[in-house]
Amino acid sequence: MASTATKHFFLAASGMVTPLGANTVMTAAAVNAGVSAYALADFYNRHFQPIKVTTVPPTVFAEQGIDVANWNGTHPARVAAMASLAVQQVIMGEPPEKSIPLVLALPEAKYQEVSALGADLVKYLADTFPGWISTVMSRCVYSGRAAGLEALAFAFDYLYDLPTHYMLVGGSDSQLEDVRLAELDKADRLLAPDSGDGFAPGEAAGFLLLTRAPALAAVVNGHRIVLHSPGIADEPGHLGSDEPYRGEGLDQAFKKALAGATVPPIHSIYSSMNGEDYWAREYGVAHIRNRQAFADPVTLQHPADCYGDIGSATAPVLIALAAQDLWTSSVARAHLLYSSSDGERRGAIILEKVPAA
Repeated sequence: MASTATKHFFLAASGMVTPLGANTVMTAAAVNAGVSAYALADFYNRHFQPIKVTTVPPTVFAEQGIDVANWNGTHPARVAAMASLAVQQVIMGEPPEKSIPLVLALPEAKYQEVSALGADLVKYLADTFPGWISTVMSRCVYSGRAAGLEALAFAFDYLYDLPTHYMLVGGSDSQLEDVRLAELDKADRLLAPDSGDGFAPGEAAGFLLLTRAPALAAVVNGHRIVLHSPGIADEPGHLGSDEPYRGEGLDQAFKKALAGATVPPIHSIYSSMNGEDYWAREYGVAHIRNRQAFADPVTLQHPADCYGDIGSATAPVLIALAAQDLWTSSVARAHLLYSSSDGERRGAIILEKVPAA
């Protein structure tokens, strides 16, 4: 049972749009079945090979009047459309008496000019869902894959005691944009038919509606999902650094997350690994140094194998998938999930299944 002496949120609802499906249940079913959304794109790398990407189904954008073939010209529209479709799944019904804060996970700062970011996206969502989102209380976090966990840490640290029943945390991102792809291509990080180390850039949105009140939490199969306080740390030897890589950042993120929750042995680890060798080495260091907290053997899940690298939407989507698995599992009681950015930020969090009665 989650400790009442520590801060924690309950999951009230989740919503997502991914290359595998238009909601959480569809995406979870596809991941569990091992369905792959990988496909060759019209974008060729500097070695004159087509790269592998994942894309949200064209019908999702076509219904919004967006030209799915125009990656650059419609990039902000794609990000906004995915965000609104995911948010719509979690805030159905009448708006609350007091509008709620949104903490938005966004790409790292170097991509700010090419992704519908920050105040514009917050305002768009607030206008799309009148009465729901407070632009004054909302915040943006620019740290890429780990941004969703950093956004949660911000919610725990600064928004927990606000007089609102809910808060919204999530991200929407598309890496299918020429500036981002060109930078990744220059670093030989794009997956192609003949490449041995690289990842498939993708796109998705994922949002979580959180509450402090058990009575407002989602109950599935007689259980609620508790989100414990996340652990956030920095990796000195990150991909853009000249410092030696030792795996210290993710190790510390694991330790901080584990210290904030007293739970049974962790059944599964949900990872942001995208297929690049660097991330597998990082995971190995963190797991070995914290192995006493995990079941033996622990199950490792890395859904990017199915839906590609979805950037700053990674952590919210992983949380929703991990929660879905806890609700349907007869044996698992706690999962750890983590997400690592290209830059220094690393984050980890523990989800726990607790009886509703």
